[in-house]
Amino acid sequence: MTKLYLDLEDVESRPNNMELGSYVRTQYWNKKETFMSKEKDYVAKIMDEWYSLMASNNVSVQPKASTLLGTILAKYDVQPKEDTRDIWDEYLTITGGQFKGWYDSLTEEQREKWHEQAKQARRSTNKTLLKG
Repeated sequence: MTKLYLDLEDVESRPNNMELGSYVRTQYWNKKETFMSKEKDYVAKIMDEWYSLMASNNVSVQPKASTLLGTILAKYDVQPKEDTRDIWDEYLTITGGQFKGWYDSLTEEQREKWHEQAKQARRSTNKTLLKG
């Protein structure tokens, strides 16, 4: 459900005919376009991930259950968790044979973060020769 806040004086000044309905519809579409452009639809993303996991595990559910889950999720303000992985620390602890699998598992943002940290490490001027 979309809540629409209208200016009461503006509504009262319009006659109760097509003009008022047109005004309300215009306000609704403006709000919807603003909302959709700023917010990501995480509920749809969750549902898509859920469907793909069910398909990969050969599990099915009745369509009504999916509709109910989507309705329940839509009531909540769903936000993704902040990325708490320390990509550089993980990189320093993996072996050469594990690198490709590890790198493929990263998201685009995590890959960009890794590349930035790798550039910084290459530019680092505090290199010293270790004597053993």
